[in-house]
Amino acid sequence: MEKFLLTIEFRYKEIPKSDIFSEHKSKTTTIGVFDDFDTACIEGNKLLSNLESKFPLHVFPNGRGVAKKERFSKNGGSFGSKKNLVSNLAYLKTPFAFYAKIDTLKMDDIEETIEGVIDSIKKYREHKTSNEY
Repeated sequence: MEKFLLTIEFRYKEIPKSDIFSEHKSKTTTIGVFDDFDTACIEGNKLLSNLESKFPLHVFPNGRGVAKKERFSKNGGSFGSKKNLVSNLAYLKTPFAFYAKIDTLKMDDIEETIEGVIDSIKKYREHKTSNEY
């Protein structure tokens, strides 16, 4: 069974608590876990719309235009694949970096998983012994 995890990670700088700690911070928030990719896209796109209401779209240098709105989708990624990652790079003008993503969670029966792992190990050992010189 598969579920889909929607998260957003913010990366930013803040005053360090001491000289030995970094000023770089990241904070990840889970938006939700969904039964299908379409629902995760809908909720992710609501998140992006919310960000767009707070921050302007990126304006390209020399007046070459404004960035297009980014959206999660089933076929908007490279070569028609799922678009499951959106960042602010050349999209929104924010005082922080962000990465919104949809991860696929695989949920399998633990007994079947253990049996599959053991079976793979046995096949690998047989392969190694039969291919030794």
